[in-house]
Amino acid sequence: MNERMSRREALRRAGLWAGAAGVWAGLPKRTWAALPAPEGWSPEEERLLTIIGDTLLPATAGSPGAGAVEIGRFIAMMASTCSPPETVSLIQSGLREIEALSRAEFARGFIDLAAAQRETLLITYEKKGASLAPAKGRHPLRPIKQWAVLGYFTSEPGATQALRYDPIPGGYRGAIPLAPGDRTWAT
Repeated sequence: MNERMSRREALRRAGLWAGAAGVWAGLPKRTWAALPAPEGWSPEEERLLTIIGDTLLPATAGSPGAGAVEIGRFIAMMASTCSPPETVSLIQSGLREIEALSRAEFARGFIDLAAAQRETLLITYEKKGASLAPAKGRHPLRPIKQWAVLGYFTSEPGATQALRYDPIPGGYRGAIPLAPGDRTWAT
């Protein structure tokens, strides 16, 4: 699917990245949990979002996972402040569906599953499709994934440990060869 991005959409996305980076820079504690809790989200929902984010972006030998930056607070904040109420409802319904699927398949809550079980469950859930499909065809995992990636890679650990970071801009080098296993640049 080759979609062209409109100028408006490009500016909107750039604004989201800049806003996230600006908020992050102002946090006294380098996790998203330092943000005030958005209204309409329970601590359990935020914790579930954090565990889902950590399943999507797990820790590696060289960098912490999304759970280390408390990505659930970031996802809840972005959903509450940067999207219509329907998206918040979609995500919250998706969280209930994930929890119900976890209890049906493993007789335990999603948070209590092993990492491999969580990954399998999310793959199954995404393939199966949500019962909310009529809601503009959007799957609840789509915004969760988008905001998990945005929040993680604009966090200090994501930008400096998962990506390369050079705080001092230098000359433009348009094509930098990467060796196998090299990380791409954040700046």
